[in-house]
Amino acid sequence: MKKIIVSSFMLLALVACKKVEGEGGKGAITGKVMINQWSYIDNQANLEGSFAGAGEDIYIIYGTEDEIYDDKIECNFDGSFKISYLRPGKYTIYGYNKVFHPGASATNNDDDYYTLEAVKKTIDLSKKETVDVGTITLKK
Repeated sequence: MKKIIVSSFMLLALVACKKVEGEGGKGAITGKVMINQWSYIDNQANLEGSFAGAGEDIYIIYGTEDEIYDDKIECNFDGSFKISYLRPGKYTIYGYNKVFHPGASATNNDDDYYTLEAVKKTIDLSKKETVDVGTITLKK
């Protein structure tokens, strides 16, 4: 009788555990990063060119309860990335734009500054699914 009760509790403990988003599954998220390079002359933005985001960092948040990234990955030479071994659930993928803010002084640029702005995509991942988020375009 004692063995049956212990076995029942162990089985209940295994069944009752809910698996949350994160590593440990068979799903994956893929995508590509493109960079738009901008220059700023006399407070005018000029697109200098576009290229693959080689070495660019991409961040991932597991679930919807956090605002801080859970993991980051560096893009390949062609701007592609793949985040593997994910459980089913909701994920947020993002990179950062570098946004230019001109200062008030036109004669010197000592009060110009940049800020970072997140470019996010949210994905619902199913069991054993690979989701392609497409191209994430970042401004630099």
